[in-house]
Amino acid sequence: MGGIGENLKNARESKGISLRKAEEDTKIRKKYLQALEEGNYDDIPGRVYAKGFLRNYANYLGLDQEEILMEYKLLGTPVRETFQETEFKKKFRQRRNNRSNRRTYLMTAVIALLAVFTLVAYGYINKKGDMGLQDKGGTPPSEQTDKNGAQPGEGDGPEGMDEQQGKQPDEPGEPGVPEGQNQGLDEEDVQQNAVTISLKGKDQVCWINIRVDGANTFTGNITPGETKTFTGSNIVMTLGNAGAVEVVKDGTSLGVLGRYGEVVKNREFTAGTM
Repeated sequence: MGGIGENLKNARESKGISLRKAEEDTKIRKKYLQALEEGNYDDIPGRVYAKGFLRNYANYLGLDQEEILMEYKLLGTPVRETFQETEFKKKFRQRRNNRSNRRTYLMTAVIALLAVFTLVAYGYINKKGDMGLQDKGGTPPSEQTDKNGAQPGEGDGPEGMDEQQGKQPDEPGEPGVPEGQNQGLDEEDVQQNAVTISLKGKDQVCWINIRVDGANTFTGNITPGETKTFTGSNIVMTLGNAGAVEVVKDGTSLGVLGRYGEVVKNREFTAGTM
């Protein structure tokens, strides 16, 4: 009994399949199946039939069809004087190595795809997190200002702030003086009776509201790297993301007035005071 037959029989018996059951499933006559398992290929009418039966039977039993057919082909090769068993083993070893190389290539490709997917997902998550931080600083609190950018009514200030702290009386004839505008003011009076506040955007967006001498002067965002300067005798500011803005008073840096995400309301600056 040859090696092919042993493999076929062992595979069938390990699955608990009888020859009669195999005959019904494969449509190959029982005597031919038995001849295959016993290596009696002369009982099968022709090599073409034998190869077809071997292919179908091996597939039915879950064996490698190509290896079975190669072994059968080698069995039918005329014996040469220089033929040795090592040559037969060499052919099988080469086939196994080729299959192993294909598996290695597929595994490498799968790992590379997973690595690329991981990098893309990581970058997307980081980008989404940065956008979330910017939104946190750049969007004003829902009830922080009214339509004109002014502060809400009494009692709305955080952490027990004085109800009257955010209210500045409107004084006719004394409008706020935006950046670079000192119209109608003597230079010496501006230096003695005015305070200059510069807001420098750091690494996040910050929403601000600025009132100069009782007039609403600016409401909007300061982006990273942007600087806005305001001059007047009285400046009141509200910061939506205090940690994202550096405050400079009359050329002296006061640093930040709070933490990232913290709202600082109605911080007042006047000439000659901190």
